[in-house]
Amino acid sequence: MHKNKLLFFFPTPATFVSRDIALLQSQYHVVPFAFNPRYKAFLPISFIKQFFFLLVHLPSSAIVVGQLAAYHSFLPVIMAKLFRKPSVIFLAGTDCAYFPSIQYGNFCKPLLGWFTSASVRMATHLAPKHESLIHFDYTYDASGAPVQGIRHFVKNLTTPYTVIPNGFDSTVFFPLDVARKPCSFITVAVGIGTANINTLKGIDLILETSRIFPDCTFTLVGVAAAVLKDIPANVHCLPLQNTQQLQQLYSGHQFYLQLSLSEGFPNAVCEAMLCGCVPIVSDVNALPDIAAGCGFVVKQRNKEMLKAAIEKALEMSTTAMAQKAVEHIRKEYTMQKRKEQLYELFDYLLKSNTNGL
Repeated sequence: MHKNKLLFFFPTPATFVSRDIALLQSQYHVVPFAFNPRYKAFLPISFIKQFFFLLVHLPSSAIVVGQLAAYHSFLPVIMAKLFRKPSVIFLAGTDCAYFPSIQYGNFCKPLLGWFTSASVRMATHLAPKHESLIHFDYTYDASGAPVQGIRHFVKNLTTPYTVIPNGFDSTVFFPLDVARKPCSFITVAVGIGTANINTLKGIDLILETSRIFPDCTFTLVGVAAAVLKDIPANVHCLPLQNTQQLQQLYSGHQFYLQLSLSEGFPNAVCEAMLCGCVPIVSDVNALPDIAAGCGFVVKQRNKEMLKAAIEKALEMSTTAMAQKAVEHIRKEYTMQKRKEQLYELFDYLLKSNTNGL
């Protein structure tokens, strides 16, 4: 069967990137391009490589996709326009955020912000993973701009968009038949140990709170203990784990903590919920929707509010809530749903392009 060629551009290899590529390959011949210069000084070289890649592949391609808006999406959407090919950018989080105190978000850096703005203006269509990435009144913490979202930072943006959430495979993540330790909490993050990441992911808040609950255990995945100072005895640090190891860990913990300052549509909390963890999350972006009816939402970045949420969670019988968490992700956020929505969008864009709309 003939497959249309799809060019897929991304900044760094990541699980959600490989997941989307695999998902698209059943209908498209996906040709990926990683745009990941080690240093900013190497940006011109990366642009030159990308330009010649586009010259070779774009004429025979049907559609162009960018995972996130940033440097790597700029040339693809401009050249797609010149070659009369539709282009789609998957908005995911950092490309729609502004947290200057910790230098998080594309718009903290003027040059990166310019490339982001130009990309979303020139793209045919945007596919944010949650509505909040378009516009979001932010109240969780004073460190972030009070209004977040791409339409706030890119004024008068008219590019159409379709919200398409992440999808998850319940045949990969599901509760294992292992003992779930009472009063146990787990979180997963990449890069824990640097001050900005600790703040962004709420690790500092978790460490503070762990001292209030000495009889509970807190597991931090994605960090070596040596990079954190003054770790309480009830906090256990683990390096990054593979899928099977994560499934085992999730199945052995009662709660999953996602206390980030900002998240587009996070993967780990959904995978943990599929394994029976009850979520306790910050009131940002997609997290309240993810935890709706089966978890706890902390309204502000505040140790007392987090303490109250944990106390409430510990007082309840969480067996039924854990099952609700599993069912919620299985029903609302499946790989099949994401696949069908992406294919529907791409089919529409290809037909519109053919008809000259």
